[in-house]
Amino acid sequence: MTRFLFTLLTLVGSANLVLAQQTKITGLLLDSTANKPVEFATVALLKAGKIQEGVTANEQGRFTFTKIVQGSYDVQISFMGYETKTLKNVRAIDGQEVELGIIKLSQSVQKLAEVTVTEQKMLFEEKSDRMVYNAEKDISIKGGDATDVLKKIPSIAVDIEGNVQLRGSSNIKVLINNKPSSIVARSLSDALKQIPADIIKQVEVITTPSAKYDAEGTAGIINIITKKNTLQGTNGSISPNFSQWNNWQNASINHRMKNVSLSASGGFNDWKNKRSILMRRSFTAADSVLTQRQDQWVTGNGRNLYANFNVDWDIDTLNRIGAGINYYNGLNTNNFDMNFVENFQSTIRQQYRRDMSRTYDWAGATVNLDYTHLFKKPKRELNFLAMYSFEGEDSDYWSNLLKRNNTIYYREKSLNIGNNQEGTFQLDYTNPLDSISKLEIGAKGILRQIKSDYRISSAVEGSDRFTEIPSLANVFDYGQQVVSGYMVYSRNPKKGWGVNLGARYEYTMIQANFLNGTAAFSNNYGNVIPNISLSRSLKKDQQIRLSYTQRIQRPQYFYLNPYVDQADSKNRYGGNPYLKPELTHSIEANYSISIKQTSLNASFFLRQTNNAIENVSTVDNQGVQTFKFQNVAQNSAYGVNLSANTKLMKQWSVNGSLNLFYNVLESAELKTRNADWMYRLNLNSSVDFGKGIKAQFFGFYNSNRVGLQGTFGGFGFYNVVVQKEVLKKKGTIGFGYDNPFNKTIGWANTFTGPNFNQVTDVAMYRRGWRINLKYEFGKMSGGQRQKKRISNDDKKASE
Repeated sequence: MTRFLFTLLTLVGSANLVLAQQTKITGLLLDSTANKPVEFATVALLKAGKIQEGVTANEQGRFTFTKIVQGSYDVQISFMGYETKTLKNVRAIDGQEVELGIIKLSQSVQKLAEVTVTEQKMLFEEKSDRMVYNAEKDISIKGGDATDVLKKIPSIAVDIEGNVQLRGSSNIKVLINNKPSSIVARSLSDALKQIPADIIKQVEVITTPSAKYDAEGTAGIINIITKKNTLQGTNGSISPNFSQWNNWQNASINHRMKNVSLSASGGFNDWKNKRSILMRRSFTAADSVLTQRQDQWVTGNGRNLYANFNVDWDIDTLNRIGAGINYYNGLNTNNFDMNFVENFQSTIRQQYRRDMSRTYDWAGATVNLDYTHLFKKPKRELNFLAMYSFEGEDSDYWSNLLKRNNTIYYREKSLNIGNNQEGTFQLDYTNPLDSISKLEIGAKGILRQIKSDYRISSAVEGSDRFTEIPSLANVFDYGQQVVSGYMVYSRNPKKGWGVNLGARYEYTMIQANFLNGTAAFSNNYGNVIPNISLSRSLKKDQQIRLSYTQRIQRPQYFYLNPYVDQADSKNRYGGNPYLKPELTHSIEANYSISIKQTSLNASFFLRQTNNAIENVSTVDNQGVQTFKFQNVAQNSAYGVNLSANTKLMKQWSVNGSLNLFYNVLESAELKTRNADWMYRLNLNSSVDFGKGIKAQFFGFYNSNRVGLQGTFGGFGFYNVVVQKEVLKKKGTIGFGYDNPFNKTIGWANTFTGPNFNQVTDVAMYRRGWRINLKYEFGKMSGGQRQKKRISNDDKKASE
């Protein structure tokens, strides 16, 4: 014991001696031209050429080294856009503060063309809380849209019609630049076609979001980040892209001054499609078994127009304001030529030909205002976001029924006029508690209003005198308000376990009114959404993460609108305004490792959704099938996502993934259960031949997908692209070919109900060429200070 006390006193005495010899070194950084503080510059303390300590200058340009041991040091200051400056032989004396005074930094003048990039980001990156796909590094998506981008991501499945699933679930929250968008709220598949791939920088996939995010999206969040320019000057790009099925014309221009930046972009897209559909159905009516066969030939075309304008103004070093507007306009038309035959005991009971057209026409805009206030304390900030979006949509069809001699004996047409409005207000506050932990709190309000006015008219014997059918008309007025608040505590030490712990409370208020005699209804409910995530960095570039969260999925316009689309009299589709939200529990364990040029990732997940919304199919005695959304199931998924990135050689990189899970859909109400293994395979390979020539191969295969009443068929897709840099690397020319050995992509869907069985074979024409052109112009220079940018949700994984 005596020896222990002696040792302890010796150690304390040694520590006090060291502290007595410690001192401070401080200084102030100013721009040599503007004589203003250079904030967030990096300052390193070197001894014998080795870094002893590093700090970052605050908003006033001041930096401080504390507890420095006596000796001689070099102080090195560096910051993007400024020449690196080194102060030699700075003497630290016992117990004294060394004030270096004002240090002026000169702006560097560099031509960007002279910069040589020695190492680029991997195509896929695993972050502590998300997976990041660096789309701007992928040449195979050029000339496509956001659908082509999402197809490349391991855990995401996109079917041939643009419907998106994340680990087997279609209930996803999609953000654009960390913000919700009205075009996504209306229809995700249509929205993705309006976003050109060329303007996408990254896609972040967050399967267990923190409480700072909206709780909506049971499977997780997909955040699409578009490209931004952070350098001063005027620059832009022109990118015309042509293909057999899709043409995209895009242009952008940016102008950045000292405190103000302006950016504008726009584009036009026109597309076409072609497919054949064969439906075979057998059903029981009055103890008799009947069969139906319907052959369809579908041709479609459409166009999309988009335009964006944004302005950012740095009022001073602590305050920043931004505003923007996004406008979009689209038209989608599909023409159907159908032949229908119904048989009873090999005798034709009903036969006709249907000539039909269905059109969607929409236009809308989103206006946003952002304000950010930075405090003198580093990383402490207050963000305010206000956003308003509106959209008008017309959905109509016309249909002619023809006899065998092609004379019209019945005509029908419908018009559905929709109007959607949404307002959002959000306040976020971030307060760092120390260098490794922070507290985030915030509040948000979302106000939604949806209106739908639809009418159906008919005429007989080919007449043009249409008569409205009052029993099939209605006006739907739906209001939804969501108010929420959250608190998140996070701690991320360099060693040991990091933690992200939070909770969010959301209160939802719903009102719905009808004008056809249906009773109005209202529904108010509250949800507490917790989340916890533990992460730890291990030796040899290894990382593990464990997380749990709850998510909620409120039904949106497409699911709620009671309008019944009966353009095809044997197949009707309608929404359900009485739907309730889904609630999902999600658990995930993630492991990643980097070995030289190779990175590996494994994610094990479990997801259970209660009160799941499913599209339930019924067939009546007349052989008419009706699809309607209902809260009738429990949806569970258990699986693993494996992905790998590697460089086989310096010029050749390969990445691939396997998403494998067991999906169980069960409905006590319908006394139905369906379960099976599902998987998705991705492979991407890129080769750099030098002299500006690159080539890339991409392919994927989706297995059959489980539905509550059957299965959706699997299919594959692949393409090859070659790209060449021209005009001193300011331009690129690319040529690609999709599915060169397959004229069509085919799959089969099956449905089974209490009184029917159905098989639908689909063949989509997707073989085709594409040509991608791009030219970048303008002059850029460094010197602009780094900015804090508002984030409507959690922070970005990377810039």
